[in-house]
Parts: sequence; structure tokens; C-alpha cells
Amino acid sequence: PADLIYLKMMSAAAEAMGEGLRDEVTIVPVGGLDKLTTFIALLGASGLKLAVFHDYRGAPDQKLGELVRQRLLPPKALLNAAQFRDVTKLGQRTEPSDTEDLFDPDWYLQQFNGAYAKELGKKALKTADLAAGDRIVDRIKRTLSANKSEVRPSGGFNHYRVASYIASNPPPAFAADVINRFAALFKEVNSLF
Repeated sequence: PADLIYLKMMSAAAEAMGEGLRDEVTIVPVGGLDKLTTFIALLGASGLKLAVFHDYRGAPDQKLGELVRQRLLPPKALLNAAQFRDVTKLGQRTEPSDTEDLFDPDWYLQQFNGAYAKELGKKALKTADLAAGDRIVDRIKRTLSANKSEVRPSGGFNHYRVASYIASNPPPAFAADVINRFAALFKEVNSLF
């Protein structure tokens, strides 16, 4: 659901620059790769054209490869966040990436701090203090764990809460690189239909 918020919000922002998602494209969150095969089988059987946008952990996922091998999806319909993270290397897998990594890490961390201001109190996270790594979501989780900071009883943090906070407190404008990343994603999706 967090990705749905980001994609809708950024489509509106990128549309102002000429490249949002086409109106006939419907975003369907499936709740993870484990549930993807079922959704593809159901929706594909209805004759719908499909594309999958997913997080990239640093290596191809076997479940996604199986969808291509079974001809349930063409390879070009499998898109991941890493392909759009580096605006100088669009279309290439550069490093493990989540949708959140298409935003500026400092900005995303500010939004995280805003969403969890009550729980963090005066212990707001700073970029310099984050654990090393490629993915901002993972870096925040590992930092919370290392600092023994609990923002929720089960550990980690709720990605939807941050997305909802951003949607409720949108910035007046997004950085050009952020718009370019999402516009490149939307252009690729639009070209598939």
C-alpha cells in the first residue's frame, strides 16, 4: 500500500512535467512477491496487459523468472526500483533498491522522522548516523535495532505510515532528480500498454 501512495502521488507530480501514468493504467498492490503469481494468473487470464514493478534485493528473484519462463509475463514487463534509481543509468540495475530509494535519502529520512516524531521524541535519526547500505528502508530498520529504538512493538517501522505522512504533508515541489526517476518509470510502464 505504501508503494501505491508513492506511485499515485509521483504520477501527479510527473504529469505536470509531461510523464505521469496514463489514465487507463491501474495500480494493483499485491502484497509481496509471494502473492504475485496468483494475481498474474487471475488478471492475465482476463486478457489484461500486465507489468510488475518491484523492489530489487540485488539479485534476480526466482519467482519472477518463473513468470517469464511460464510466459505469463514478457521480460520487458518486469520493472524494478533499481532500474530507475540512478538518473545517469536509467534502465540498468545499479544497486539494491526499494521504491523509497527513488526519493532523496535525506528527504525520506526527514519524512520518517516526521511520521514517527512522537515515538522518537528528541532522538530523530540523522543521515550520518544511519547504518551503511544501499536501501534507505533497510538502513533505518538496522539503525533502529542497533540503537534499541522502538517505534513499534514488532520492531522495524511501518512503511505505510511514512507514505501516509508524506501524502498528508506533501512538499511544495519534489527535487528534479526525483521527478526524473519517477517520470522514467512511468514512461517505461506507459510504453508497455
